[in-house]
Amino acid sequence: CGHAYCGACLAELRTKKVAQACPLCRAELPPGLDGLFDLALRAHWRIWGMAKRGEASWASLPAAAQEEMEDAVAMLTEAAAQGHMEAQARLAGIYYSGHGVAQDDGRAFELYRQAAQQG
Repeated sequence: CGHAYCGACLAELRTKKVAQACPLCRAELPPGLDGLFDLALRAHWRIWGMAKRGEASWASLPAAAQEEMEDAVAMLTEAAAQGHMEAQARLAGIYYSGHGVAQDDGRAFELYRQAAQQG
């Protein structure tokens, strides 16, 4: 729906079994952290597959693929910020390789460090 949500508020709504809909427009609430990670991962794999098959290059993704990659990075960033270890590691790899984003070794290192601290 586009409305902004506080991660803690969403988690509390889910634990209380409140309707899984936006209180403003009644659209379905976004998935929890694992669901968010899964959505982002699937999008990243689609774009990665396009690049691997030679249908696109990371340096010049088609507009729709670049938008999908930006959405995936945004979802991974949200999940990583909330402590999702796999999202931190995946996002670190994306920043390390520069696939679909500007390469940023410092950001990659920090995300790898956060993931490693969790196990």
